Amino acid sequence: MKSYRPFARALSVWPAQLAGRMNTWVSFHARVELSGSRATLRVAAAQAYRVWANGVVIGRGPARTAHRHARVDEWPVSADATGLLRLVLEVMEYGVPTFCSTNEPAFCCAEVVQGKKVVAWTAPRDGGFMAEHRKERVQKVERFSYQRAFAEAYRFGAAGLTWREPGYAPKRPLPLARVNFARTWLARGVANPDLTVARPRPAAVTGRARPFSAAVFAKSDKWRHIFDVPKTSPGFTIPQLDWPVYTPLAGTTFQSTGTARLKAGRPLTLRPHTWVRADFGHDCTGFPAVRASSRKGARLLLVFDEILVDGQIKFDRSSCENVIWIDLAPGATVDFEAFEPYTFQHLQVIAWSGTVEVSDLRLRHYQNGTELREGPRSLTPAAARVRRAALASFRQNALDVFMDCPGRERAGWLCDSLFTARAEWHLTGDNKIERAFLENYLVPAAFDDLPKGMVPMCYPAEALQKQFIPNWAMFLVIQLDEARRVRRLPAEWQPQIRRCVEGLLRYFRRFENERGLLEKLESWIFVEWSKANDFVKEVNFPTNMLYAMTLRSAARLLREPKLAAQAARIDATIRELSWRDGVFLDHAVRDHQGQLVVRNDATEVCQYYAFFTGLASPLREKALWQRLVRADYGTLHPANVFVGKIMRFQLLIENGEFAAARRELMKSYLPMAKTTGTLWELFQKTVSCNHGFTSYVAVLIDQLAAKQRR
Repeated sequence: MKSYRPFARALSVWPAQLAGRMNTWVSFHARVELSGSRATLRVAAAQAYRVWANGVVIGRGPARTAHRHARVDEWPVSADATGLLRLVLEVMEYGVPTFCSTNEPAFCCAEVVQGKKVVAWTAPRDGGFMAEHRKERVQKVERFSYQRAFAEAYRFGAAGLTWREPGYAPKRPLPLARVNFARTWLARGVANPDLTVARPRPAAVTGRARPFSAAVFAKSDKWRHIFDVPKTSPGFTIPQLDWPVYTPLAGTTFQSTGTARLKAGRPLTLRPHTWVRADFGHDCTGFPAVRASSRKGARLLLVFDEILVDGQIKFDRSSCENVIWIDLAPGATVDFEAFEPYTFQHLQVIAWSGTVEVSDLRLRHYQNGTELREGPRSLTPAAARVRRAALASFRQNALDVFMDCPGRERAGWLCDSLFTARAEWHLTGDNKIERAFLENYLVPAAFDDLPKGMVPMCYPAEALQKQFIPNWAMFLVIQLDEARRVRRLPAEWQPQIRRCVEGLLRYFRRFENERGLLEKLESWIFVEWSKANDFVKEVNFPTNMLYAMTLRSAARLLREPKLAAQAARIDATIRELSWRDGVFLDHAVRDHQGQLVVRNDATEVCQYYAFFTGLASPLREKALWQRLVRADYGTLHPANVFVGKIMRFQLLIENGEFAAARRELMKSYLPMAKTTGTLWELFQKTVSCNHGFTSYVAVLIDQLAAKQRR
């Protein structure tokens, strides 16, 4: 891949005394007099950063990438009326493995460029940047989720957010040391995020928090990433925490008592144990913010979620800790904005203790701001509404990588990525995010904590518990093939594609049995969230259907026809063993004599895998296909939305069953669009209500409209 050298003078630095510490926040400060009004800030950092220029948020990153690599962002910056540029870069070191970033040494590498002149740069000395440990962010807090790092908590003194004020300079800057951890620079490759501000509806709900109930807490979930530290998740144990917020909050119930109007510049007074809840009208992703002040000191909680449960927020509904706590010293006034992005429609501000005045509740978006393709004018109001929800889900999940959900995980999952990539191509006319996503998988020569040749199930990430999904690795090959044939991949990537695909094929070859089928695969064998996942041991036919499809994709990618011939043999064997009484059965196991015995379990999703992968066709398996079209499932175990129903919708449209596809799409997704303005992980609102793969629904709706016009 092409060489890229973006920095002229900047070096990667970090305060030596803070290196390797969990959950550590550092601010980097520079004051630059510009000869003209405009300049460019180039920055790379790990693991997350935010940029303030003259008191205004102008950037958030980084665009995530692979181990031993870093993407470089560019932000336009401007001087104030006096020609001065005041920069503050806030950088987080999480120091724990997650699903949403690599866990490598923290660093900041930045320079300000005007024309061809570098006017400030990070370096151990004399570059113009100074660093300070931001102790306002409380270090010893609970994990936010199993997949992400830490929840947020802050303690602000009477002076408030001093480090962002005009004229501020660190009085005792920390010595900076060069970070000698080799990284290869990569261009950002994708558009900068939309960081505009959204405000809630004026009508708000007020209420009170009831006293803590041990009985209520006893019924709450005891999430392993909080209560089983460090065995399940590295972090801080309960005794180490500054304040274990989960326990008191999980034991607290809320009661609505009235309403309020949110008006600009008019604060609401919250007395101890009272709250106000704002509604943003639909699911949003970004940084919750509020202006708060307390004359005598207070503890403030920001609690949020995508939906209400029995009329109230259940802060851990989706197995994550949707709460930020803030301590205000007597006399403190802060215009607070969260550093971490979250997903919510409802934002509740609670005066946990003390009296506090709050105003200007808002959210700063963190989403894709690219112009998206307009929908067909012929759409019904219902279809147009579902399409808007699909686009909202796309914007919030297609940022620097394709994410499954923008709240609980923010992880770049394979398989999901295939469907979101199709949406990106359809909605934008390009596949920039897909190329960045695939590049992340291709640049490492190998992945730690995984068997040789295997790739992570989500990335950039760490392989938590050394777990992987072999099925999702197959989807990587399928997506690479589809992206090269249908969309756009650089020709110079071919050596990396070959290395990746050949490595996976060598890995899978170890599990081929005497019939050429994969048997007893390792780790998390995943078909979908349904009964089908009970039948994945030993020989699983949906997995082998996918393997044959993978081999056909590999044959095209590597130009090796023998792989296509192997796929044909696997298809024939599956048909011989699995096809019984008009359906495809799901699995086979070994009996006591070691013979392969096909079991009678059959799932709906297994049938969709057969048609999706090309093993079956509506002409050859006409009776089965017509039965599926009629939704006559009989004794088939039902499929879930991902991936079974998504495959179903695609197959219905491809095979001319437009009425069934239209009817089922509206029945499935219109209630979601009405509830959150986004589309969900499952048909039930028990987990994420904002999932990236659902953006593919916009493609399906547009395809239906095009078919109707013909």
